[in-house]
Amino acid sequence: MDFKESDLFKPVCDYFVSLGYDVQAEVNSCDLVANKNGETVIAELKTSFCLKLIYQALERQSMTDLVYIVIPRPKRGAKGSQWRSMLKLMKKLNIGIITVAMDSPLRSVDIVASPAPSDVSKNSRKKAALVKELQSRNMRSNTGGINKSKILTAYREKSIFVLCLLQQLEKASPSEVAKLTGLENSGYILSRNYYGWFKKIAKGVYALSDEGLNAVSGSEFSEAIEFYKNRTKEVEDRKYCESV
Repeated sequence: MDFKESDLFKPVCDYFVSLGYDVQAEVNSCDLVANKNGETVIAELKTSFCLKLIYQALERQSMTDLVYIVIPRPKRGAKGSQWRSMLKLMKKLNIGIITVAMDSPLRSVDIVASPAPSDVSKNSRKKAALVKELQSRNMRSNTGGINKSKILTAYREKSIFVLCLLQQLEKASPSEVAKLTGLENSGYILSRNYYGWFKKIAKGVYALSDEGLNAVSGSEFSEAIEFYKNRTKEVEDRKYCESV
């Protein structure tokens, strides 16, 4: 059966969402990150068990003890000595194992082994950055295991909000954008102009550049753009109601 790492993502994502976790894909290089009540889970996806997967899981243990590897469920009769050796190794390393039944239309998820506390030193700053990135996102439009596609990061998402607002207003000051969006760093987003979407047309006044006009009407991140266009309309409606 032909499938990709990204095909493993949705079943595992749905599983953790059903348990009440906030789940995001491709967060600071982690395939899947789930967070609930301060508990952070990291899962790395691979179409087969390999050394690279072990390295990734060990690296993730510097941020949380709840680290899983996710692989397809072995076919019947394939759970031989190699499978048992893998289980033994992962348990010794305190890494959890999740399998996905890719040979079934149900794509059922099975927790084969649960992770346990490890002796790996924890990097609190790295974990804080991971959780902050996850919690700063409003949309779940990325798919774990995809390396070549552009990621909708929290920064890009905020930039899209500003993009859509400027399309609606045509021009605005950083303070006005901050007030309407609630984004404290909107001034930085406008002045840094990382994606080339904005231009300064007067002192303290910004509008969309040609790149911005193309971006807001383009197909890339269309789901996010549509979402924030609707948010912008809500902001405008609220602004109108406050003025009458």
